[in-house]
Amino acid sequence: MPLPKDLKIQRVEGDLAVALSKPYPLHKRGFVKIGEKNWFLPYRYAEEGGKAYNFETRPDDTWIITYPRSGTTLTQELIWLVANDLNFDEAHQRPLIKRFPFLDLGLIIEDDVFANDTPDEQKISKYSVEFVQNQPSPRFIKSHFSLDLLPTVANNDDCKIIYVARNPKNVVVSWFNFQRDIKQIQYQGTFEQLCNDFMNDHTIWSPYWEHVKTAWAIKHKPNILFLFYEDVTKNLVENIKKVAAFFGKTYNDEQIAKLAEHLNIENFRKNPMVNQPAPGQQMKPESFIRQGKTDSGGELFTPELEKKFNEWVLDNLKNTDLVFPN
Repeated sequence: MPLPKDLKIQRVEGDLAVALSKPYPLHKRGFVKIGEKNWFLPYRYAEEGGKAYNFETRPDDTWIITYPRSGTTLTQELIWLVANDLNFDEAHQRPLIKRFPFLDLGLIIEDDVFANDTPDEQKISKYSVEFVQNQPSPRFIKSHFSLDLLPTVANNDDCKIIYVARNPKNVVVSWFNFQRDIKQIQYQGTFEQLCNDFMNDHTIWSPYWEHVKTAWAIKHKPNILFLFYEDVTKNLVENIKKVAAFFGKTYNDEQIAKLAEHLNIENFRKNPMVNQPAPGQQMKPESFIRQGKTDSGGELFTPELEKKFNEWVLDNLKNTDLVFPN
């Protein structure tokens, strides 16, 4: 099904389009802004986004929704293992991208990017929506789309939704490194340019604050669990218990300790079942799961840029009870 006719779709044109064409040479058709909140996405979304917008959910679906580089992969593995009775055998044999597939891939990346993928890889990448649709229940699904662009998910009070937020300063550092290293983006701009685009809501899946606040506004719903990546990493055992309670599971201290060790960042980076990008996202494994730190990237910020960024954060936290862990 196509996107609703009353959903505003505005193509990015003029000086902004020219400015973005330089750091994003592979997004040859440019970008669009979607809806009243101006969700910033590649042009392909205007053609294919209806597949996500009208996605047919099931009551036993589990969704992880995040802005990119917000600790998604670590939390996916945590969720999947907790919900699947700590089935480490399957987790060690079956890649996370197949256990917990990424809905968005085929809706934002141009077809030619997938040309070198094998037919099996294309099932996950180019035909990502169909791959997710055909998964047996219970399905585990990852998306970076805001819940505004997933209304069938947001309005399904039976499926489980885990939203993970990360401090925006850590997000933008990780987002810069990721986009620069991934062959299908090959970001050509500077960190300062990306930082300014991030603050101006001109990076893919932005606006960042609307993304987070949309989920924060409905975190009270019993089928939604809102987590902070900084808290997950610093208080892993407590967050394992929190996720277990959300799924109605109970595990003893020994089982929880085993899961925590499995999720330890050093072990996680060495795990080939999780430390690999999806097909269509070719990059070095060390670039996919990076340091996992909550305070990395200080060397990228100049004093002037950091001051500007901090002020932007404070401005966007005004009149909200949203507080990121220290």
